[in-house]
Amino acid sequence: MTTETPLLKLTKLAAAQRQLRTAITLWFTDGDPVSAHALAFAAYEVLHTISKKRNKYRRDLLFDSDLIKDEYRSAWNIRLKKEAYFFKHADRDPDAEIEFNPEATWGFILYALLGRELCGEPPSEEESTFIWWLQIHEPHLLTEEGRKFMADHMPVEVLDQVRGYSKPVFFQAFKEAQHLARLGRGPRIGTPRIHMV
Repeated sequence: MTTETPLLKLTKLAAAQRQLRTAITLWFTDGDPVSAHALAFAAYEVLHTISKKRNKYRRDLLFDSDLIKDEYRSAWNIRLKKEAYFFKHADRDPDAEIEFNPEATWGFILYALLGRELCGEPPSEEESTFIWWLQIHEPHLLTEEGRKFMADHMPVEVLDQVRGYSKPVFFQAFKEAQHLARLGRGPRIGTPRIHMV
């Protein structure tokens, strides 16, 4: 006897958000870096396109960065897509090898988050956790507004303690804090806007 699995009806935006949540979870828990990168890139690619369709005057992201001259944009985008395309295509080079730096993944996660924000969608718990982690661990990326936000919301002694957490410990602690806040047994953890880049 088989049970029928219900079909999922998804928008492109919903699919991208699911991929992004999974990429963030893999990234925090030191899961497979290839899967994390492929999912982060796929989410970014969809969110980039949707955010541009919704507002053609939105701020630049990775594929349309104002930092890149138009004559180099094609080469820039080919370089950005290199690893993700390697991971999902084998029609031209089935025996190829690549050297992959997993550090690139958090950049695609960050820009996917920016794309989601530009679409006007609220962040998931995983996304909120990533934003907090990045603002705590990469303060040099913060704008003036971001530095002020952190100073207003995070005491220095707590900041120093939290910076010592590994990614998996930070992720678990933040999930527990969010759960307690939902139950009314802990302080509400706000979701900061992305005060970076």
